[in-house]
Amino acid sequence: MPLIKSIQSKMRTIPPKPADSPSMALSPPGDYLPTSSAPHQDRFCAERFDLEYLKNLAKSQTSYCDAGSASSITCFHSQIDPGGRTDSFCISGPASFDHSQKKFILDCSLRSLSDEESRQGVPEFEQFPAYWYGTGPHQIFNNFVRFDRKEKPSHKLPHGRRNFSILIKREDSHYNVFHSLMEIIGLTLTLDTMRMAQNKAVSLPFFMPEDIANTQVIILDDLLDGPYFDLWKLFAKQPTIRLKDISATAQINLDNIIVPLPGGGSPFWQNHWEPIQCEQSELLQTFAKRVLNFYNIRDDPRPGDSPLVLTFIDRREKRRLINQERYIERLKAKFPAVEVNLVDLAALPFREQIKLVRRSDILAAVHGAGLTHGMFLPPHSTIAEILPPQLKHKGFRNLAKKMGHNYFSSHAAEHKTNDSKNDWQSDDVFIEEDRFMNLLEIALKSMYNRGLRDQDVN
Repeated sequence: MPLIKSIQSKMRTIPPKPADSPSMALSPPGDYLPTSSAPHQDRFCAERFDLEYLKNLAKSQTSYCDAGSASSITCFHSQIDPGGRTDSFCISGPASFDHSQKKFILDCSLRSLSDEESRQGVPEFEQFPAYWYGTGPHQIFNNFVRFDRKEKPSHKLPHGRRNFSILIKREDSHYNVFHSLMEIIGLTLTLDTMRMAQNKAVSLPFFMPEDIANTQVIILDDLLDGPYFDLWKLFAKQPTIRLKDISATAQINLDNIIVPLPGGGSPFWQNHWEPIQCEQSELLQTFAKRVLNFYNIRDDPRPGDSPLVLTFIDRREKRRLINQERYIERLKAKFPAVEVNLVDLAALPFREQIKLVRRSDILAAVHGAGLTHGMFLPPHSTIAEILPPQLKHKGFRNLAKKMGHNYFSSHAAEHKTNDSKNDWQSDDVFIEEDRFMNLLEIALKSMYNRGLRDQDVN
């Protein structure tokens, strides 16, 4: 029987495990800017892209198991999606593990929500939304977790240390850098929230920095590792393991089971089709800083007279720029003092991709996931985007603004070739040469007086 149906049959109108007082948000992780140092943003931006987002999540904790359960499930909810969807993530445990079925087992009877919780928009456990590619808490609990009151979980911890398993079901998105980083950002936001939320049962945060040493990531899918696999080590010092490889004698962390915010539930996945006036993001800037530190990428001092560096992403499969080589050669000829690099980022290891972008001043490309690398540009850089005809996507414009970068765009012209499929996602892109030059000239000249640079634009 599917989990959601089986747990509905076991629901009882019994109070949750006791919570004595309203939830409060604890201090954020120390690598966020002090509140007094962070620029003020309006409520819309702050509740989505700054620490206010984490604070609101930390105060939203909801217990879903009744008082007679040996296990607990605590979930956190965000209600900022423009379509009205509630995005959730959960921590549960203690658990046991069924090696034959490859499922985690929780001793939990779900309770009914109170009238007050329902008025506040707290979702019923079985009403969590579905996301692309079979991701998110609904799918993970339904396919990889079983509720069983007959089997009491063991709660013996070595040396008294608590331990954690993070269950990751990745999107089958062909290792698209935007989709992949959204998943990793989702886990970042999950753990940061749990560091700011107090587990009243033990009077400690749900997750603390020292817990990273006792944490493992368990990959539930069968996809290849892909280029971003190392980044799961940001959150867990124990080796990343795959569910299918767990043997009968394997040691698994069963004290706490974390089911994180899916990539599709990230606030950075929203509002991609309209411009938003959010000029910074503590969440995105802190994430980028953590990735740079993880890969030990440091900013080398650059003299004020060093050449500007423009990196143009060379798309090799879809949305290729027609006449690209000729346009790039003309750009180099017009701006001989600029270092212009045409780079196939997909051919490089991810660390090398970031290193290359980090020493760039301008990142330019035809619309595509590669522009997600804009979060790793140095402060006050520039992003230039060529969009397919009629495409009104604003995601990279909004990303640039949240990182404090300049952003310039131009739309390509309608152009048919023998290979055209009338599909903006796959058709090659044509922009007139003069419009291409004009876009990148504006992007370059916007940097002429950044930092110690002092150069006239004409």
